[in-house]
Amino acid sequence: MAHPGSAMAAEPAKPLPMLAAKVTKVNDGDSIEVMLDSGAARVRMSAIDTPEYDQPYGAKSSAALKALLPIGLSVELEVMTQDQFHRMVATVWLVTDERRININETMLRDGHAWAYRRYMRDPKYCDIEAEARDRKLGLWAQPVSEWIYPPEWRFLKNGEIRALP
Repeated sequence: MAHPGSAMAAEPAKPLPMLAAKVTKVNDGDSIEVMLDSGAARVRMSAIDTPEYDQPYGAKSSAALKALLPIGLSVELEVMTQDQFHRMVATVWLVTDERRININETMLRDGHAWAYRRYMRDPKYCDIEAEARDRKLGLWAQPVSEWIYPPEWRFLKNGEIRALP
């Protein structure tokens, strides 16, 4: 066994499980329902957060995901974990003969989502979000006053009072 301070290389990360699925429902801009070989499952898209339905741009974000993932479409799920609502947290991949499309990144790149900083593992999502913001795509084309990060919207909606640091 190597000493924690030794120069021995760390073990490579194990690949995340990939599951084949068919889209059965798009709930909003960052969650879907799918059918797996083992049955129905709910999926929360990792590393992104989209506006709530009652938030500015919420319906448009949901419509964007519905356009990307029509019902019956085959996708692959790269599962990270499970959340407190028993949903799989995953990267959703659309696999065609020509290429693999990361739907989570696509939602960010097109300006339909924020990088979910609290839970993301890869800082590239912040870069993708910044590029969409700079190009004023999707929700970033709206007035700055409507750029309310979804976790903040949820706090405000639930009437929670937050102390400033």
